[in-house]
Amino acid sequence: MKKKGFWFLFFAIALCLLTSPAMAEKQYLNMGSTSSTSGVYAWCVATANVINEAQNDIQVTVIESGAALDNLRKIKTGVFDFALCVDLPSAYQMVKGMDTFEKEKWEDVRWLFMRNITADRLYVRKDSGVTTFKELKGKKFSPGIPGSASAEYVFKFNELLKVGIDLVPAAYGDAVDAMKNGRIVGLQKTSPLDSLDASMIEVNLTLPITVIGYSEDDVAKIRERYPYMIFLETPKGKIKQLPDVGPIMEECAIVGAVASVNLPEEIGYQIVKAYVEGFDEVASAYPAIKGWDPVADFFENVPEGGEIYAHAGLIRYAQERGIEVPERFIPPEYKK
Repeated sequence: MKKKGFWFLFFAIALCLLTSPAMAEKQYLNMGSTSSTSGVYAWCVATANVINEAQNDIQVTVIESGAALDNLRKIKTGVFDFALCVDLPSAYQMVKGMDTFEKEKWEDVRWLFMRNITADRLYVRKDSGVTTFKELKGKKFSPGIPGSASAEYVFKFNELLKVGIDLVPAAYGDAVDAMKNGRIVGLQKTSPLDSLDASMIEVNLTLPITVIGYSEDDVAKIRERYPYMIFLETPKGKIKQLPDVGPIMEECAIVGAVASVNLPEEIGYQIVKAYVEGFDEVASAYPAIKGWDPVADFFENVPEGGEIYAHAGLIRYAQERGIEVPERFIPPEYKK
C-alpha cells in the first residue's frame, strides 16, 4: 500500500508541474511589421523584444512586410498572428468592406494597442504662395509613394472636393528632388504632430518650406464621405520649426497594432501588458512614441463612427488599469 501511495503522489506532482504556468506550451507568433529600410522598423523590432523578454511563454518573430494594407491581408489569411504599422482608417475599411477593401470585407479585425498619432502633413515650397489644400489647384504635388494609404487619401480628397490638383505619386527621395528643382510645389510626408519630419528639417535648411491644411468645410465634406478619417487642429506654434504656421486642420492617422478575433484573449492581454510594461525600452529605440499612452489614447482619440472593435485582451488590460472603455469598442466575443 505504501508503494501505491508513493506512485500516486509522484504522478500527482508530475501532473501539476506539467500543467503549471511555468510549464505552459510556448506560443510562437508571426508579427507583421514594415520594410526593414523604414525608420519605423526599429519600433517593430523593439516591440518584439519586450514581448519576448516578458517571460509570458510567447515567442514573436518579426517578419518584414509592405506595412498596413499588406499586414491586414496577411492577418486575414493567417500568415500573421498580429501586426504592427497598421493605421486605423485602413483597418476600418477592411472591417466595413469599403474603398481600398471594397471586395475584401472582413469583420474580424481587432485593435491591440496604439503606437502614436501622426499627421499626413502637406509640405509646400514657401515661395509657392500656397496656403490651403484647395490652393493646390492646377499645381503639381506629390501625395506620396504610389499605392500607400496616405497617398490614396489625397487622391480621394482631390476627387471628392473637385480641387483639380495635378498629383504626381513618387518615392520620397524623388519627390524631394522634384520639389527642390521646382517641378512640383510640394509633397505629403507623415510627420510627428509637433515637428517637421526629420528629413524635411534638413530640406528646410536650404529650401524654405511651410505646411498647409484643410478648411473646416473641406473636413466636413471629407468626413461625411469617409467617416473613418481623423482631422486634428494644429494650433499656431505647435510645429516647433515653423512657429508661424497655424491654426490649420491636418489629416492625422492613429497607428498601432492589430490582430484578429482568432488571437486568444489571454495572448492578446499578454502582448499588450508586455508592450506597456516595456514601453520605456521601446521608446529608447523609437522616440516618436514618447508621451503617448498606447491604451488610453486610443479610446480617447477615435472619432464617433470611425472605430473598430478592440481586442478582448486590450479591453481586459484597460479595465484592470481603470481606463474607461466605451461600449462602441467592445466586441461581441468579450466576456465581462
